Amino acid sequence: MKILKKSFVSRARMFQSALFAFLLAGIVLQSEAQIYTISDANNNSSVQVSLSGGGSGLSDWQVGGVNQLYQQWFYYSLGSGTINSIDTIASPSSINNHNTGSAPFLSATYASSTISVTTKFGLNNSPTLSDTITVLNPLNSGQTQVFHFYQYSDFDLGGIAGSQNVQFSSNGSGTAYEVDQAGGTASLEGTVTALSGGVSVVPKEQAGIYDGVQFGLANGNAAPALNNSLIAGPGDVVYAYEWDLTLAPGSSIQISENQIFTVPEPSTLVLISFGIGILGWALSNRGRRGTQASFLA
Repeated sequence: MKILKKSFVSRARMFQSALFAFLLAGIVLQSEAQIYTISDANNNSSVQVSLSGGGSGLSDWQVGGVNQLYQQWFYYSLGSGTINSIDTIASPSSINNHNTGSAPFLSATYASSTISVTTKFGLNNSPTLSDTITVLNPLNSGQTQVFHFYQYSDFDLGGIAGSQNVQFSSNGSGTAYEVDQAGGTASLEGTVTALSGGVSVVPKEQAGIYDGVQFGLANGNAAPALNNSLIAGPGDVVYAYEWDLTLAPGSSIQISENQIFTVPEPSTLVLISFGIGILGWALSNRGRRGTQASFLA
C-alpha cells in the first residue's frame, strides 16, 4: 500500500533530515532554500515545489485543506543516454517566485552546454495547476540532438491513494493529449493546451498502478519507452507522458498544460467512473479477441 510506504518514507525522510541537520547543517540550509510554495488565496489553493535535491518536484497541492498531489516531475534523456530528472542538469537559475496577485507562479531554468529546461508552474482559476516547459538545444551544442522528455504524475484526489481511475483520451489533436482521473469525491482533467517547436515530435503515454518504480523514470536507468496503455484502475493510479523530439542547435520545444481540479456532483462522478470502467472492459475484450486496432484510430 502506498499509504504505508508514504508513512514510512515520511518517517525516513524526517530521520534523514535530523541526521543531516546534525552533521551537515550548512548543506541542509542550502537545500531548504530550493523549496518554494505557490499560494492562490482566491481559490484556497497552494502547491509545494522543490527545485532540487532527492525529493525534487511538485507535491502537496492543497485544495480546500486537502492534499491532491503526491508527486509530479520531469525527466529527460539525451540520445541513447540514461534517464535523469531535470534538476540533475545543473543548479536552478533565474528563479522567479511571483507569489502575489491573482496568478502566482514559480519559474526556474536548468542549463548546461547540451540541454536547457525552463519550468514555469502556476495556480489560477477553478483551481488550476498549470505548467509551461521549454526544452532548448543550446546554440553552442553545435549539433542536432534527439531528446526524450517525460512528465510523471501521481495524484491522490481527495487525499486518497487508491480507488481511482485514470484514462487518456483524444482532445481533438489526433493524439491522447488529455488525461482524466476520477475517484472519491473529486476529478482531475489534464490537457496539453499547446505544443510547439521541434521536429519529429512523437508523443507516448502510459497509465498504471503505483508500484514505486515510476515506469522506470529514475536517475541512471535506461530511458524507458512508454507503452501507450491508456487506462488504469481502479486503484492507486499514476500516469506519464513522453515526448521524443529532434532539436537543431538553438531551437526549442514548448509544452503547456492545465490541470483542473473539480468536485463534481455525485451523479457526474458516477458517470465518469462508470464510463472509464466500461472503456476498460471494452479494451480488455478487444485484447482477448486479439484485436490489434489502436485505441485512437
